[in-house]
This record gives sequence, structure tokens and C-alpha cells, in this order.
Amino acid sequence: MMFPLKQGVFLFIFFQLNLFAQEVKFEFKKNQEFPIQGNQKRRYRVNLEKGELFQLQLLQKDVDIQILAISQNNDTIQKFDSPNGNNGLEIVELSIKKEGTYFFEVGPIIPKRFTDSIKKKYINDINGSYLVSDYKVFSPVEYSKLLITRKAKKDSVIRWIKDRSINIKNVKAETGFKDLKYLEPILKDVQIVGLGETSHGSKEVFQIKHRILEFLVKKMGFTVFAIEASHIGCQSINDYVLHGKGNSRDALTEQGFWIWNTEEVLDMIEWIRNYNISVPKENKVSFIGIDNQMVGLNSAYKRIGNFIRNTKTKNKRLLKIDVDSLFVGLRDKPDRNDMSLYRQNLNELLSYLTLNKAKLIHQTSKHQHDRVIKDLTKIIQGVEVADRRYRKTFDFNIRDEYMSQAVLDILQNGNPEVKIVLWAHNTHISKNAKTIITGKPGSLGSILKNLMNEQYYAIGFSTNQGSFRAMNFNAKERKYDKNAIFKLPPAKEESLDWYFAQTNKDIFFIDFINLSPTKTISTFLEKKRKAYLSGSSWSLDYGISPAFDISPGKCFDGMIFIKETSHSILTPDGEKEIIKRVANNKH
Repeated sequence: MMFPLKQGVFLFIFFQLNLFAQEVKFEFKKNQEFPIQGNQKRRYRVNLEKGELFQLQLLQKDVDIQILAISQNNDTIQKFDSPNGNNGLEIVELSIKKEGTYFFEVGPIIPKRFTDSIKKKYINDINGSYLVSDYKVFSPVEYSKLLITRKAKKDSVIRWIKDRSINIKNVKAETGFKDLKYLEPILKDVQIVGLGETSHGSKEVFQIKHRILEFLVKKMGFTVFAIEASHIGCQSINDYVLHGKGNSRDALTEQGFWIWNTEEVLDMIEWIRNYNISVPKENKVSFIGIDNQMVGLNSAYKRIGNFIRNTKTKNKRLLKIDVDSLFVGLRDKPDRNDMSLYRQNLNELLSYLTLNKAKLIHQTSKHQHDRVIKDLTKIIQGVEVADRRYRKTFDFNIRDEYMSQAVLDILQNGNPEVKIVLWAHNTHISKNAKTIITGKPGSLGSILKNLMNEQYYAIGFSTNQGSFRAMNFNAKERKYDKNAIFKLPPAKEESLDWYFAQTNKDIFFIDFINLSPTKTISTFLEKKRKAYLSGSSWSLDYGISPAFDISPGKCFDGMIFIKETSHSILTPDGEKEIIKRVANNKH
């Protein structure tokens, strides 16, 4: 029996290739949830007429699904899969060129790159579901009206972006501020400006962030530059920009992560140093890392080790841990699947330093004791962030929680009115508490927005095409094999980047806060759209461009669009760091 789709029901055929020989038939209903375990697949059969539009929305839960549109001759017409991981909407829209029976097959994505053993385990671990949240067939007349309405809304949004956005002359610093003057009234009451990025390896994004830093420092009194980098590892950079200690290249290398060891960041460090030479102490700009990763920690290991050696002879019965062995183990990059023993030993060391505070200060000084406590705290936070098993015990992003505490520490231990320029990835500076980072919600920007309200202003970034630099994950060998240049083709229609590109502007800034939008514009700002976004790694084997869902108005207070970007330029020491990371299979 065939149920006509126009009345809201159609025949649904379910088959599981590896478990059942026979087909199981039942009626399909909107809002019904279907489990997917292993390599289960479900196929819907629909009779459609020429000129119609078939529309289907599936909400995937804990499983990455794809939908195949198949003709009655069993030819795959189109494949639908958004690069949004295991959760989120998969949307199907198929315009019908020929009357007939069509099939829509729903099943989990099984990456072709997997070897047999990995593939088998991957399939066995699949345990999710999807919900059919909506479906509809538009008649030819309805479809034609829908296209007209969509075009009108699309044109309206593009006109709004074009009219509201303000051109930026270029991305380079020390080229004047005339084209940035409009930022002054927008940011005049803001204490922290978050500057995002589309990737950790985009040259022009790095350059324009340098230019905005220059503007905020010279024109608006900002005196702290905070970056998504090791707090301890950045201390040498801070010593260089404030006091001229050492040199910029060695200081930059000491922070330990290749993504910042580029000529663009080096140019910014040199600018900060030259600026600091020319201004009084109260106007000097500090360079502070706010991240807690297990890189750039050698100076902390050394300070803590020396402190323990200088005091242990009189306290040896109270300390049972061999600190040197502990730190050697951390340097050797232990298995991050379970670091509970390291966490236990580090917390025992912290307990010793805290419980014996008076005696230890008497033997050394309060300054030395405070320094090693702070160093050890950062090491513990880094280990907790690295420990995959430990991270799973939280329903929020612990890394961003600790980064927010680092920002608050700047406010609490210095001038409470200090103004901070915050450099991090788009996902970190996002003010949307639902932004997912490494599988968990709770971005740094959302925490700051909750605490500081309008005193935090998040600027996201967008690009239409070009290239970026990242570590390549060799999917077949399951390892990082090189640092690669990834190409970005012109953004797909309907993506956020595509909308921005339709303005025909090369670079612009747009503010989302100080406006009275129409319903069409409000919907545009709140709706999730694809946008180019990558971290420190990607894979040449994925076969898709790095794009993720962004709701511009929910995530950012404003955005900067750069029509075409290119890859960042590594320093010689950055190249050496890449060699080490490839050898250790790290990104």
C-alpha cells in the first residue's frame, strides 16, 4: 500500500545490510526518532513530479549521517552531508527534473580512509539516532514562489551587509587609522576586545589583528595583549617587549607552539617592543599567554626543581615525590589517554608547597614561593586539559574555563581598569555559550560575556577563499605527517562567507550590536550557516573544505571579512618545531 506524500505520509523501507535478510516495512511519521547502530541504513521511497521540490530535515544525535538521493534506476543523484560532526541538522533539498520514484537512503558515514580493523571497530562503536524534524513537497507553483521569496530575502541581506559594513583600507599595521576611526565609538566602553581567526595559519588575518592592536593601543589606551598560547612559555616574550631581554626570535620559539612561530607574529612582537621604548611605563604593552597546554613549560620545571632542591634538605621527610623524575616524564610527552598518576603527583606536590608555606618562605622568600605556586598551578591545569579521560568527566570545556581564569587574573592582579586585546580562535572568542570546542560547550568568550556584559566585545573573522597553513593528518596511517598548505575554493552559496563576498568588498568590518534589524536580518544573524574554520590541523584526505556552523549574531558582536587570505609564513625555528612535531605525531 502506498501512502501519498502530499498528505504527510509515505512508505518507508528499512533494511540493515549486515543483520537482516528481509525488509521491514512501516509508516513514517514526522518527529519520530530512529536509532542507528553499526552500519544500519534506512531507505524512504517517494513518488515525485517534475518541477517539485522535496525538502527533508534530519536531526542527527551522536552519529554522523549522510543522505543519498537515488533514482528509480538505482543511480545516486546527490549526496547530502554537512561537515558538522555527530550532532546537528542534515538538510536535503532536491528539485525534481523528471517525474518518477525516488529513494532517500539514510545511513552512517563510514570513512573510506579507514583500514579493515579500524573500520570494523568504528562501525561497532556507532550508537546514535536521528529525528526527522521536518519534511515537505512543494508543488511547482509553490517552488517557484519559494525561489522568488528566497531571492528577495537573500538580496535584502546582501544589501544590508553592503550598506552597514565599513571598508578597511588594508591589513598592514603602521598605515594610519583613518579607515578605523569608526571603531572608537563602538569600543569606547569596552575593556576586553576579542579578536578571532578563521584558522591558526592565515597570514592576512594575523596581519590585520596586528593592525587593530596598534589602533587599540595608540588610540584607545589598551595595554595588555593576551594570546591563546602558553602562559609560562610567553614570559620570555613579555620580558623582551617590556625590558628588551634576549631577542624576539628566541623568545617566540620558547612559547613552544608552531602556529605562532611565524613572521607575522614576529613582526607584531617587534612593533610592541619598539612602541614600548617610546612611551612611559604606564603606557607600555604587556604580552601575556592565557592558555594551559603542555608546551613552553621548561622554565617552570627549572624554577620549581631549583626551589625544591634548595629547600628539600630540611623538609625531605615531608616530600615523597621525585620532582625531577616527574618533570622528565611530562617532557617526554606521556600517553594523554589517562594522566591520572601525573595529576595525583602534581597535586601532592602542590599540597606540600601549600601546607608548608611558612617554613618554605622562611627558607627562601615570599616572591619565590608565590612564583612556584603559580608555575605549578599552570602545569596542573595543562595536564588536566591534556588528560582525555579526565576531560570526559566534565560537561563543559575545561580548557576555556582555565583560559577565562587567566584573563580574570590579569584584571585582579593589576590595574582593574586595564584594557585587554585578546587573540584567539573564532571558537574561543565566541560569546555563544553553546559553541562547541573539542566536543564540549563553554567558550572563553561566552564566560567573559557572562561576567563582563558589554565590556567584552567579540570580533569574529571570515574569508571567502585562499589558503591556510595547518598540520596534515594522514588518515590512512593515523598520524600527522607534515605541515601543509590547504586551499580554500570560493565559498559555497548560502554560506556566511558567500554572503559577505557578495558585497564585492575586499575587506570590511560590520557591527551587529548597534542596530535595529528587520525580521529578515535578525533571522540571518541568528541562523546557523557554514563558514570556513580550521584549527591547527586538518587532513588532505578528508575531501571537504573545513567549514562549520556559525550563527554570526549569536557568536560575535561584530565581524571582519577578508575576501582572500593566504597561508602564514613560518620562521626558521617554526620549521624546526614542525620537524619535532611530525617525529612525535603531534599537531
